[in-house]
Amino acid sequence: MPTCFPAHGLIGLLRPALLGTACAALAACDDAAPVAQLPGLTLMSAQDVDPASMPGGEVALRRVHYRDRHGEGVLVLERSDSLADDAGRGGTLDTAILTARLYIRPGPSTAWTKQWQRQIRQPCAGPVLEARWLLQHVSATDLDGDGQAEITLASRTFCGGENDPHQLHVSLIDGTTRYGIAGETRLDAAGGVHAAGQRHPSPSLATAPPVFVEYLDTVWTTLLNSAALHAREAH
Repeated sequence: MPTCFPAHGLIGLLRPALLGTACAALAACDDAAPVAQLPGLTLMSAQDVDPASMPGGEVALRRVHYRDRHGEGVLVLERSDSLADDAGRGGTLDTAILTARLYIRPGPSTAWTKQWQRQIRQPCAGPVLEARWLLQHVSATDLDGDGQAEITLASRTFCGGENDPHQLHVSLIDGTTRYGIAGETRLDAAGGVHAAGQRHPSPSLATAPPVFVEYLDTVWTTLLNSAALHAREAH
């Protein structure tokens, strides 16, 4: 079984009993990794499941399959493209759509049902359109140790020219509650990256458990640094 080590910065914020979730939190182990037994949560290996029996089909970019106190869950990530009406100028806009769906079932003999769906739509009239799930940050964790999985979603979208902002989103979804941070990065005239209106926490984050807040802060900082590097390389 491969050993997965938490990335720098996560070791300090996760309680020792939850250090095993860092592999899931950073997707350091790919879908072919063996089953990982974590406190209150079991991450399932793609090798142990018939793909035809899983939601998502061939269009899925990635699945995260787990078992918690409610039964089984599968997070399915997709990206698609479409055209949207351009009300301001007439005509149409290229649009990238990022979709995340969570399916659950109480046990192997029952049918999958969709628990929720989240979408990020990026219409674009600019020269460059980019939209991607940041798969290394997508996860199932049990940070608060209550036996119920939390789902982390992270994405970056971009529309425009080289000095236009990159939009960042990170969410932690715990049951029916979503905690999140959104914002952007922008290049300055010298090609350095600075933040421009970069942090917009969801109202729910004000009352979130401290371990959720610390975790999202850490992931957000990682996303911001990665987006800065990406923007510098593209500049």
